[in-house]
Amino acid sequence: MLKNYLLTAWRNLLRNKLYSAINIAGLTIGLTACLLVATVVINDLSYDRQWKNAANIYRIISVNNTGNGGQEQFLGTFTGLGPALKKNFPEVTDYCRMYVRDDRLQAGADKDGIKLNVLYAEPSVWNVLNFTVTAGHPQQYVKDYPNLIITEKFKKKFFPSANPVGQTVNNIPSFGNAKQYLITGIIKDIPSNTHLYADAILVREFRPTDNELYKQEYGTFTQQYLLLRPGTGIAQFTGKVNKWYKNIFTEGKARYSYTFQPLTDVYLRSGYLSETGNRGNIQNVYIFAGVAVLLLLVACINFVNLTTARALKRIRETGIRKVLGAHKKQLIAQFLFESLLFFCIAFVLSLLLYNLFIPAVEKSLGRILAISLTNNFLMVGAASSAMLLVSLFTGLYPAFVLSRPRPALVLKSRLAGNAGTGLLRKGLVILQFSISIIILVAAVIVQSQLRFLDNKDLGFDKNNLFKTDIVSWETKGVAFKQAVLQLPEVQQASITAWAPTLGGGSMSTEIPNPSQPGSKVKVWYIDGDIDLAATLKLQLQKGRYFNTALATDAPNTDSLMEKDFAKMEANQNSQPVLVTAYTAKFLGLQQLDKPVLNFRGIPVGVLKDFNNESLKEKMKPCVLRASSVVNYGYMLVRVKPGAKKTFIEKYHKLWQQFFPAKVLEFDWVDSLLDAQYSSEHKLQQLFTFFSYLAVFLACLGLFGLTTFTAEQRVKEIGIRKVIGASVADIVGLLSAGFLKLVLLAVLIASPVAAWLMHNWLQNFAYRVSIEWWVFALVGGVALVTAFATVSFRAVKAALANPAKSLRSE
Repeated sequence: MLKNYLLTAWRNLLRNKLYSAINIAGLTIGLTACLLVATVVINDLSYDRQWKNAANIYRIISVNNTGNGGQEQFLGTFTGLGPALKKNFPEVTDYCRMYVRDDRLQAGADKDGIKLNVLYAEPSVWNVLNFTVTAGHPQQYVKDYPNLIITEKFKKKFFPSANPVGQTVNNIPSFGNAKQYLITGIIKDIPSNTHLYADAILVREFRPTDNELYKQEYGTFTQQYLLLRPGTGIAQFTGKVNKWYKNIFTEGKARYSYTFQPLTDVYLRSGYLSETGNRGNIQNVYIFAGVAVLLLLVACINFVNLTTARALKRIRETGIRKVLGAHKKQLIAQFLFESLLFFCIAFVLSLLLYNLFIPAVEKSLGRILAISLTNNFLMVGAASSAMLLVSLFTGLYPAFVLSRPRPALVLKSRLAGNAGTGLLRKGLVILQFSISIIILVAAVIVQSQLRFLDNKDLGFDKNNLFKTDIVSWETKGVAFKQAVLQLPEVQQASITAWAPTLGGGSMSTEIPNPSQPGSKVKVWYIDGDIDLAATLKLQLQKGRYFNTALATDAPNTDSLMEKDFAKMEANQNSQPVLVTAYTAKFLGLQQLDKPVLNFRGIPVGVLKDFNNESLKEKMKPCVLRASSVVNYGYMLVRVKPGAKKTFIEKYHKLWQQFFPAKVLEFDWVDSLLDAQYSSEHKLQQLFTFFSYLAVFLACLGLFGLTTFTAEQRVKEIGIRKVIGASVADIVGLLSAGFLKLVLLAVLIASPVAAWLMHNWLQNFAYRVSIEWWVFALVGGVALVTAFATVSFRAVKAALANPAKSLRSE
């Protein structure tokens, strides 16, 4: 029986080559897109679930209570909090202070060393996370050295023929002295689907003073993770911790409280934290998954429409089969088998395309996908099962339609007038074009928002602005800067503790909010030398810039900090500062050169507003302070247009003269600013690509329906031509009905797309408005594309010789 079903299905596929090709092409495209996007979604959802204790590991989040209900959450917590929690709460099995950052090791022949991701942790990391050790005994901590545990990938690359366990390597620091690391073991590569991904682990012990939780609420901050006992209710535990924390302070009300973020939420659900590094976005996961499902739905709609539209030709076959004794169940099975055959062929083709395109997807994402159809048999099985279910549900309706008619009516041709028609097919055409229009509108609006972000005046000139990474200037910063200024390619230079894209400032503080008594607001302070404002090209609106002739404008704050902290605080309160126009308005600043209540510094100038943070963030008060010496920080250099290449060569030579032991690492500020919105750029690329696919699939189905309609009405077209109908009349006859459906799809999709994109734009403090012309443009594109698709087949039908179509009459 199955063999008969297969042979019949195969013969039917070959007998109708055009419809079969359209169906297979549409399903292949839909399945390929769905598989590619599903791979990305599954990888994002799998982050940090591979750890043995993943369900019981939590990251500690500090909450700064600013008053009047205001809160600011951040990653750093007092280093003594973890030890105190383990000591006072039986729910805490263990804790680990750890974070990932770049490091540079002196391994191999390259004098600049190797830059790699390193997981900095303490010995308890072995109790919290599980790694597979392949060499050495790294769980046994060796004192007097930071213990370095490398991955197999690192070992193969830099120690291919030697056993590195027991060897020492030096790091190349940006500041401070070089340290020796002892390699104590080798582990299997850390999977890429973790926010703690690293090429090596550096285990070190904290100082005894770091294990103390001071009642005055001060100390060093770091990231910390807790391992809780299974079954611990996190809500109750959070309440107990915060109640205990409030009660241990002897000096006033506790400033901080704490929440605990599940490890499996860190990668996708940390948007409320100003965190950089390996992080995704759960909203994008929903968008990707939705778009993939919609594309597959459009392809399935094409299959249903074309199959039901051709029902008239199959109904006579059905009637004859029933007369010969076929049961309805057998007919349904036959048609479902045909549906399965189409899907199987399309699935095999989609797997071939998947393997072709998955490297491009990984390159676009900038990471290797840990789970894919090429390395995970479970995922292959799940994809195959999903394909079978989709083919079953997609083929059910056509199978019922084709198996339903009674043979007596079929053989008497009673169904010829209305077979294959109905509201369902029209509704499906409307649905697939609505989906295409929604995706197309999203692509246009995302592109408009990105263009707005790229072109918005940030208040400073981002072009031709060079930035080094943070280093210790070793008291040679001023001399090095003067040497850089002598280069003919340089316009201006500044040593600064802040650079664009690196947070809102070099430090922040909180002051009472003048507009909301009882609450506080964050104020960003940007520290740099006296030339920072000129290097950034910040514009003065009122007052004056910093003056090199006035020693008070740029004191040596580092020297004061080392000698007398109280004196430094007093100096900062009276130090001349520059404020932004937004800050001046916020403070109600009426006069310059006068102290402002609860404000650190005396404003001497008002600058035009500039965006010191991402455009996703609302503007906050911002203050510039100058220092005569910045021992640790970045260098910003304003380079003359067209001189980047020669500047880099000369700058590197100077760097080697002044800092021969340091590696020069740099970026261009405009590139860093663009990288802030990399996820949005990827989203825009996705929408653009998928909108093309959706429109193509919809038009592919429309082409098939038009072809079938022309075949069904071939005699009518011939008669109309004989009595004088023109080609335009015939085209209008065949296209009018379809264009009405597309127009209705435009009207339905527009408000849905507007609502969806309005919600997406709320992620940005600065955003475009949704204009009417977007919907007019997309609607026009949809109508023109649909008309071109229909007209291509309609013109061919209109030009056919009517004598051939009427000869059988």
